Amino acid sequence: MEADDRHRANRLIAEMSDDLQARLQPHLEIVPLTPRTVLAESGSQLRYAYFPHAGVICLMAALRKGGAETATIGPEGFVGFEVLLGSYSASQRVLVQVAGVASRLPIDILSDLARESAPLRELLLGYVRYFLIQVLQSVACNGLHSVHERCARWLLMAHDRAGTDSFQLTQEFLAELLGIQRPSVTIVARTLQKAGLIRYSRGLIAITDRQGLEEAACECYEMVRKAMNQTI
Repeated sequence: MEADDRHRANRLIAEMSDDLQARLQPHLEIVPLTPRTVLAESGSQLRYAYFPHAGVICLMAALRKGGAETATIGPEGFVGFEVLLGSYSASQRVLVQVAGVASRLPIDILSDLARESAPLRELLLGYVRYFLIQVLQSVACNGLHSVHERCARWLLMAHDRAGTDSFQLTQEFLAELLGIQRPSVTIVARTLQKAGLIRYSRGLIAITDRQGLEEAACECYEMVRKAMNQTI
């Protein structure tokens, strides 16, 4: 089977050796990431690992009254890291936030190859270390920073991963991700739009002033971005 270079759009796959990529190639398939698609429910049996090329996948903490995002995953990472920690169960709900595309791999293939290959384990665990930093920083951010700062941070993280300046996102979904009420999101979106940082209309968000949005966000965004470059 000829190599499919599209899989290398994911940072982790791109950093794998040619031998590892060749071993994965027969089992990888390209699949779309459709917004609001649930890839795995919390506690469910994992069937696939996903390596996004573009788009945003989130992990959602399940609560009795809704839920909230704990981390985002894009082309820098993968879904299904639980198998590296000895579990085949999803730790949280896995939900597509922003449309994109991914390479999908049966989870047992990833588990078997990770056990056999020390370089692969090291590469994937490097991402897991970054993922944990992101989660811990998110906990601090949610407790210490304003909705305005948190929303700006989330939009920047989505922009980094989406591969486009514009993407579909309803206010209801953004409120769910941030764990806040819809009216609060409406106020923040209007403020950011009035400042010329974004353009928002009928569920479509366009980032119009990236630098201004970075200035509006809390320091958590830059800290997490630096951590990614240092650990992956």
